[in-house]
Amino acid sequence: MVIAAKIFSVLGNSQSLVPLAVKDTVNCAGMTAASSITSKDEGRDRFIDEVGTEAIWLGGIPLSKKIVDNTLFKVARLDAKYDVRNLNNKDIFEKTKEYAPTEKIQKSIEKIKKNQKTFKNLNVAKFVAATLMALGMYNVMTDMKQKYTHNRIKTKLLKQQEKESIEKMSQNNAVSDSVKDLNFQNVSKIRNENKNNSGKSPSFNGIYGVMLDPVKNMMVLDGGITTERLGKSRSPQEFMGYAIKEGGFLFFMYVLGQKIQNHFEKVADTKHNKNIGLDARVLENEAFKESFANKSIEQSLKAFDSSKSDLELYEFLHKNPENMVVDVAKQSDIIQTYKEPKKWYQIFTKSKDSGKIDTRKYIDLNEVRNTHKNMSKLYQQFNESGQTVDEFFKGVRKLKRGSVIKNMASTVLALGIILPGIMLADRLLKPNNKEFAVEKEIKAMLEKEKEQSQQKV
Repeated sequence: MVIAAKIFSVLGNSQSLVPLAVKDTVNCAGMTAASSITSKDEGRDRFIDEVGTEAIWLGGIPLSKKIVDNTLFKVARLDAKYDVRNLNNKDIFEKTKEYAPTEKIQKSIEKIKKNQKTFKNLNVAKFVAATLMALGMYNVMTDMKQKYTHNRIKTKLLKQQEKESIEKMSQNNAVSDSVKDLNFQNVSKIRNENKNNSGKSPSFNGIYGVMLDPVKNMMVLDGGITTERLGKSRSPQEFMGYAIKEGGFLFFMYVLGQKIQNHFEKVADTKHNKNIGLDARVLENEAFKESFANKSIEQSLKAFDSSKSDLELYEFLHKNPENMVVDVAKQSDIIQTYKEPKKWYQIFTKSKDSGKIDTRKYIDLNEVRNTHKNMSKLYQQFNESGQTVDEFFKGVRKLKRGSVIKNMASTVLALGIILPGIMLADRLLKPNNKEFAVEKEIKAMLEKEKEQSQQKV
């Protein structure tokens, strides 16, 4: 039950990178399969591009930010874990210091207070530097991939030329030694080039790929990658393929998924009279279900006043840790608790959760209010349902799981089948567009070189 709740919670979390990774992996598989239908070399080229991009996409910005945290922020002696959005509200900023979980964090916040301008500039610099570093990784990966593909196809075509020349010589039994030597020299030359460049061949396993939102960070990086892909396209064929792929990917990944989830939540609410807006971990929690049965949730709902000012609400969260609205917000990661740092020898152990709110983290108070609203509505629906608590929650959990599954399935279908299918159809339906344009270009180049060599002989 706990594992199932965790899975559905992660897959249904719009702020998590996991569902994005799942969708991108399926998209990678679909794109590779579609490209392999037209050419094995194109399929290999696409696979390297998609896998390398995914590694940079998922790891590039976090890795780059970690580098900045351990350099610029350490030099400035400012806490990189403190969320700069807390500075937007002067009163709440003061409270983050007052309610800091440790004395050390309290002192670090005091230092940020004295160096607010520097701290804000460092955060902007971190975002810009991390994005540029990730895009730089992609640029290097693309150059290496294109060079690898070019050399591989060129070597293959030269081998084919060599084989055809030998077969022709055998049939005619009268072949010029100079032409024969020329072919062998060309192949030997390319082999030596590849051998000399072997130390520079791409090590794709070693490449890992709005400022504080991981999903919005991905959107910014995606925009940059799309620009680079279109700019570095090797042919009109590749440009059109990327235009279709990137446009569809951005829409299906960032727009369609959330709209589908909102649709299913609306259907559950209007047709089944069950609000499924809360996090799956909460809806799957037996203690939460029990609070409906024994009515203990009522006191927490009444004590929580959504009309409070932001400052009053922020203080309420710290002064009432036993309130169920606060607890549910913690379970949903809207409020993050302080976890004691581990020693170097505790690398494989779990960090101890103090239960105290980590005031360095940003709390979206409107999300907390929305949590209270969803809890109140769900409890009201339970009272009106006439069902037992087991019957009611069985229906709620089924609807929640179904919404997550349908959301993932529809997006996966779009990214893994429909989008690659559109790209493949564009290739097959246009005249003289099936052959891999890169291979066609290299083939024409080698034919021209061969003719020029034969004319010299």
